[in-house]
Amino acid sequence: MTRHRTHLQQILWLFFGLCVTTGLFGQQRISGLVTDTDRNPLIGVNIMEAGTNNGTVTDFDGTYELTVGENASLTFSYTGYQSQTVETQGRSSIDLQLSEGALLDEVVVVGYGREKKSTLTGAVASIDNKQLTSVPVANSANLLAGRVPGVMTRQNSGLPGSENTQIRIRGYAGAPLVLVDGIQASFDRIDPNDIESITVLKDAAAAVYGARAGNGVILVTTKRGREGPARITYNGSYTSMSASRLFQQVNTTQYVELVRESDLLDGAGLDATFSEEDLQKFANKERGYEGGDWINGLIKNNAPMHQHNLSVSGGNEDVKYFTSFGYMDQESYFRSRDYDYGRYNARSNIDARINDNLSFNLDLSYRFEKTERPSNNIDALMVELATTRPTFPTSLPDPSIGEAFSGFSQRNPISTSKRSNAGFWDRDEDVIQGRLGINYDLPFVTGLSAKAEVGLTRYNRAIKSFAKPTDLYEYQPETETYLYQATQRGVSSISESQFRRTQFYPLLSLTFDRTFGDHDIKALALYEQITRKFSNFSAGRLDLLSFAIPELFIGSQNNQTNNGFSGSDIGRKSYVGRLNYSFKDKYLFEATFRADGNVLFSPQTRWGYFPSLSAGWVISEDLNLGTGSTVDFLKLRASYSQLGDDTANGLTGFDYLTGFELQDPFILGDGVAQPTIRTRGLVNPLLTWEEMTVYNIGLETRLWNGKLSLETELFYRKREGIIAQNIEDVPSTFGANLPVVNINSQDNRGIEISAVYQERIGDFRIELAPNFSLARSKWLEVKSQEAFEDPDQKRLFELDGKNVNRFVGYVADGIFMSQQEIDNHPVIQDDNENLTLRPGDIRYKDLDGDGIITFRDQDVIAFATGIPEMVFGMNIGMSYKNFRLSALLQGASRFAINISGAARTMFSNQSIPLTYHYDLRWQPDPNNPSVNINPDAALPAASQSPSFNNNRNSDFWVKDVTYFRLKNLNLSYSLPNTVLGNSGIKQAEVYVAGENLLLLTNLGIYDRSFDPEFQPGSPTNRLPITRSVAFGLRISL
Repeated sequence: MTRHRTHLQQILWLFFGLCVTTGLFGQQRISGLVTDTDRNPLIGVNIMEAGTNNGTVTDFDGTYELTVGENASLTFSYTGYQSQTVETQGRSSIDLQLSEGALLDEVVVVGYGREKKSTLTGAVASIDNKQLTSVPVANSANLLAGRVPGVMTRQNSGLPGSENTQIRIRGYAGAPLVLVDGIQASFDRIDPNDIESITVLKDAAAAVYGARAGNGVILVTTKRGREGPARITYNGSYTSMSASRLFQQVNTTQYVELVRESDLLDGAGLDATFSEEDLQKFANKERGYEGGDWINGLIKNNAPMHQHNLSVSGGNEDVKYFTSFGYMDQESYFRSRDYDYGRYNARSNIDARINDNLSFNLDLSYRFEKTERPSNNIDALMVELATTRPTFPTSLPDPSIGEAFSGFSQRNPISTSKRSNAGFWDRDEDVIQGRLGINYDLPFVTGLSAKAEVGLTRYNRAIKSFAKPTDLYEYQPETETYLYQATQRGVSSISESQFRRTQFYPLLSLTFDRTFGDHDIKALALYEQITRKFSNFSAGRLDLLSFAIPELFIGSQNNQTNNGFSGSDIGRKSYVGRLNYSFKDKYLFEATFRADGNVLFSPQTRWGYFPSLSAGWVISEDLNLGTGSTVDFLKLRASYSQLGDDTANGLTGFDYLTGFELQDPFILGDGVAQPTIRTRGLVNPLLTWEEMTVYNIGLETRLWNGKLSLETELFYRKREGIIAQNIEDVPSTFGANLPVVNINSQDNRGIEISAVYQERIGDFRIELAPNFSLARSKWLEVKSQEAFEDPDQKRLFELDGKNVNRFVGYVADGIFMSQQEIDNHPVIQDDNENLTLRPGDIRYKDLDGDGIITFRDQDVIAFATGIPEMVFGMNIGMSYKNFRLSALLQGASRFAINISGAARTMFSNQSIPLTYHYDLRWQPDPNNPSVNINPDAALPAASQSPSFNNNRNSDFWVKDVTYFRLKNLNLSYSLPNTVLGNSGIKQAEVYVAGENLLLLTNLGIYDRSFDPEFQPGSPTNRLPITRSVAFGLRISL
């Protein structure tokens, strides 16, 4: 924690240093009050001086102050309200009322600029800061779930600092490009309080990013200062977290019963492992037979998380600033509390005007993360938990002897979850990012401006790991002695690694923006370059002389390892051109062209060219709709674009070069690890990025004075040049594998629908915003697959022309309830006259009717286990006076879970059966093992030697999934001015919020164990994602 405090002190000095400029600004301003049509004050209305970057927002009382030039024009805009432009005409006070219903007049961020939503010709969706800060989260990427049509997020772990959230757009297999203030970066660790908006570009709108835009683009825009007095804002919360879904194992008595049953059915005899007397002793918890609840001993569902953010913003017409500092500390829900993640964020965005033509911006951000946990891998720990036998106690009567033996795994997961027992794994990460931009409005050409920008990102990571052995003992109650059983981590080890990466981003651009009567013309010419360099070093030793000093020099020099390398893995140059034309904001046109060059490819394929065209027609302008019309706005748009993906699977970089590369060290006869290299094998000088051709048609409409807005998208994407290895016959003496090539292709098509409905009745206001998307992918041509001649093999396994989202398997027909059913069954399904089948085994349908179960009896039984084809969400907001309730419902369908491992088969790899195994198993009569005595039997009988028959992939285990989740819920109360009085506090709000509070699925008996978003085949393999409840406070001064 000393290191935490050191970083905190450094950041605080930086933060307060950046704030000292607040006293430099003048006070001569226009003031006023902005209200709605019911004369209620509107908070956060944007007020901009036309033709400048000068602006401010209204405060909690709806008031504002702003310094403007002589005879200026002010534009007032607010989401959900019609914008208004007012001439100042020498006035010092301007009060204004805004009317509801102008969602399409909002300005959204697009590639290298901003556009009015009403004149966009591409598929663009955005969410603002109010939605992003409604619920405290550790990972900002989770904020996208359910809010944007066509966007699917999946959190893959509940481990603090390692959520590994996956984002996919329109069902695309690859990850989208993410840009933070124009610089490629991950945004999952950005403080949500620093984010102004998130914009998703899906079609031609993304084409301006060329070879990196094939899977869509996400633009994250951070907050900037606005003109006005210094505004200090604090947002803090305390969150309690627990597992959203946690598998339930059988208890001690149930485990003994199942072992006895399996011994009986496997032919070893009922008393082979446990006798009836043992069963009764465990049931009565006699001395030495107490057993242990290992899950409860490891996990406690009240992990805390603290989050705090303090920001200062303001400025005048010449200088505006936004500075912030954020802190977060998150613990896991392990009882040991030894899994901790801490993060510090600092940010400063400054905009300054030097004269009427010259301005600049300087953005600086810093992030430090520290992850502290035991040395044991978290997935390995969960597997250990799955195999800890409940007949063994979780601790010894005398803890000073050592740790309790857990059974098969020879590891104690409770022990390995403690740093004091297992050692530690610590990771420090820091990221410094800066961006300096200079903008010059050329005085000799109206509307023409030049911009030069340079960005720099430096990432550093240091990992130190120390593992030590621990002896495990089993208590012998008869003699009151302790029997040594095993040593977990038999050899102590210490390792350290350092990684550094630096990215450099220069950019030059010319922008033209001018109106000629009814004609609006915008043009962009841009040059961009990205270079990235890295270096890495690691070292490790075994057999430490002392555990008291976990340092490298304490380890033995025998078997020591060291490794290091450096290089440059990214070098891109890009040229961009874009032209926008609008006639009366009615007929819209956009054309873009991008040329990308990448050093990862050979000179023959290094450059790619990516054009796009889009057009829009605002039909409502041609219809001359009157004020009484139902339809306020109607726009049709269409686009065509070519995109690329230079990060696709199979691209390792410099694949056109022959040579050598490092591989893992190899220990020779003297026991010393030696560095090794290997040849790169055959290369392909023609390998290049995957290419996508995208078509999109969109329809936008606004009805009933803006109360209802609808948006529909139809899209088609053809993906070509998918990287794979060609299937060719080469002799075994050839001596090398064939290189990867661009050979496969598939397409993706779908529909997106979103809506926003707003209604106000007196002091009550409601907003409903549902969204829905359906996307399907199909293989067009797959040359990397062997050719099938057999018609059933072609039907089942050939991919050409088949949906990507398909799962092939057998069709189950329940289970055999008795030996008589097996004897009378006319179909052979074990290749041995059914002699290996037992009561309780799964029965399969003979689809081809030949009387024997073979591969030909398979069919498409479910969707695939990958990305859902259908995703949907519903944002709900309600307010009454100072109370506000918001909720986010999110879900997905048309995908599958393949139940496997410990979740499928009792005693799989020595795992402990789950409760549904016990409740629903085929249960033999001890006196007549071929007779079932469980009326609820629906699962196979207990067995420690499961048969192949029950492990076939079939719809018995592969389940199509639909789920609905209450993703977020927030209830807030804003303190009225009568309470705040003259305290100096402009706004104060208290709130309670929850995340992942409710989950409904169609998984039936598996519902309590599986979280569909998490989606592993067995819930015992990973740490479940979290459910949380938070209490928070927001204050603005």
